[in-house]
Amino acid sequence: MIAQDVAYHQPFTFKVASAYASHQVRLARCLRLEAVCFAAWPAQEEERRGNLLLRAAGGYSMRINSGVPLLPAGTSVAWNEGHVRDAEAWYAARGLPPQFRLPEPLEGGDANGMAGLDPLLTAMGYTAADPTLVQELDLDGWAEAPETVPHAVARDSGATASVPRRYAMVAHSAWLTAEGALRGRTGTATENPVLRGLLATLGSTGQTWLLHAGGLPAACGLGVRTGDDYAIFAIVACPDLRRQGHGRALVTAMLAAARRDGARAAWLQVGQGNAPARALYEGLGFATSYGYWYRVRR
Repeated sequence: MIAQDVAYHQPFTFKVASAYASHQVRLARCLRLEAVCFAAWPAQEEERRGNLLLRAAGGYSMRINSGVPLLPAGTSVAWNEGHVRDAEAWYAARGLPPQFRLPEPLEGGDANGMAGLDPLLTAMGYTAADPTLVQELDLDGWAEAPETVPHAVARDSGATASVPRRYAMVAHSAWLTAEGALRGRTGTATENPVLRGLLATLGSTGQTWLLHAGGLPAACGLGVRTGDDYAIFAIVACPDLRRQGHGRALVTAMLAAARRDGARAAWLQVGQGNAPARALYEGLGFATSYGYWYRVRR
């Protein structure tokens, strides 16, 4: 039995929008968006063990290689060491390290003082890592940024040159090649096989976008439509072409297309410490509804 006789404190705090200040509101949004996320970012393998969903995809992306609580702590949810050991064995059988993704609204404890999974993982020696924000945008009320003449600033020269932008949805195969190249992968490693399988699972709901600037791939992104919701993943910009507005132009185009197609809300996940990405998304109107973190073995 693991002793939990040390006062527990959540490892991270999240500044949420005023509309989500109430724990009950955050909990409702969390339960809804977590279910949407499971569909929008599918794992290769999933198995529910009690109130823990175990997900695996060969190690790529912590989101689809971690165990996630499905319900908040309460009279029907009480965590013990056996739940964690069971998950550890499940991941070991797949050659993967055990790790857990912990949405903050599920870890707040209930009116009877029952705590979530995180205090147990803390007592078992797991380390907190990668605080992440879940952000949302109401597309019904979104004011699309007006298009401006695209331009780029030459590095170190101080000169400004007009560079034409072109963005469009492309075939999954073309996007996989571009995504790998933008991340610096080369040769046979350019295409990520896990992403290839994920896109095959998503089919037409996975919209792969590519932006060219001056004829060169400058940014890419993946949009996933599930019902009225539109998720944004895998926004990647060419390192040599950053800070030129290409990412903002691409995300704006993706959101505008999603709204035209009938989506009513957009959402995404962004690292709490990723200041450039947060500035982009929050500048477009995204607001934080809740956060999560991981527990990993170091």
